[in-house]
Amino acid sequence: MNYKYITGDNLEITSSGWSEGTVLQDIYPDSSFVSGVENPQSMKMVPIIRDQKIYAKYTFEKRFEGGPGLVHGGILSTVLDEMMGYATVTHNLWCVTANLEVNYRSPCPVEEEFELSAWVTRIDEKKIYTESIIFSGENLHVESSGLFINLGQDRAQTFFIADKNYP
Repeated sequence: MNYKYITGDNLEITSSGWSEGTVLQDIYPDSSFVSGVENPQSMKMVPIIRDQKIYAKYTFEKRFEGGPGLVHGGILSTVLDEMMGYATVTHNLWCVTANLEVNYRSPCPVEEEFELSAWVTRIDEKKIYTESIIFSGENLHVESSGLFINLGQDRAQTFFIADKNYP
């Protein structure tokens, strides 16, 4: 696939406890808008580890429409932000988004299935660099890069739920 604004570099997941096919939905709060299982408004997206990246298939419902027949850009950036957040977790890092850059290359119609992928490109001390895409077949619709800041496990524990099944 041809990326215009991002590198496509992928830092291999080497942390123990993460393997191909691992479902990641349970590591985020149940209240998450994108993947939360207990939030009635949640998109219920189910990301997994696939080919050393975070991967999901998703059909955006009509309720996520912005322009006529198209998925709202804010929804697209939201799902990519969460996917990149999952990517940082697979490196056993507890991060928050510091910067998100989104390039909309072609519209995403509602009620069509898309594939999403996210990965870490590099780690520089507390700075974690990520990238993500939304595509269908060979068509690249959205590409994004993010900068995440590692809070460290001690600080992150004040934000994360104590009894969740974190790795």
